[in-house]
Amino acid sequence: MNYSCDKKSPGVATLPTVLMIGGIIMELAIAGVVVGYAFTQSGSGMRFSTEALFTARAGVDDAIYKIIRGDYQASYNLTVTGTPGTQGERKAEITVEKDPIDLSAKFGSCSVVWGCYFRVRSLGFAASRRRKVEAVLSVDPATREIRVSYIKEIAV
Repeated sequence: MNYSCDKKSPGVATLPTVLMIGGIIMELAIAGVVVGYAFTQSGSGMRFSTEALFTARAGVDDAIYKIIRGDYQASYNLTVTGTPGTQGERKAEITVEKDPIDLSAKFGSCSVVWGCYFRVRSLGFAASRRRKVEAVLSVDPATREIRVSYIKEIAV
């Protein structure tokens, strides 16, 4: 059998060239779709992460108001409805500790001079993102005045 290319079969060399060019075009199209998807996901991921942080901060604020009123609970959930244009609800899991042992060494325990210390931790959820905020505050038992030692984001 003779496999040489002669003038009787001129399309034999064209087929591999067309297939190779088509494959390159398909690879570029797939790469464009993947890059576009990654940019879209990173933008929405950042938005969800920010919403989770603000939900956690709303949980800390809610716990502070409840501590001031004197009707706080040791652990509860808070549901925050989304703003227009956002999907679903955001949730926060809040825990309130009165005079935690690890803070007693740093700040002292309940005292007559300046009340009791509280630690509030709030874990905010938005879609698949989670952020956690912690606040330490002291409360005067007579006047319910608070002094915030710190409010900061901590690692989840």
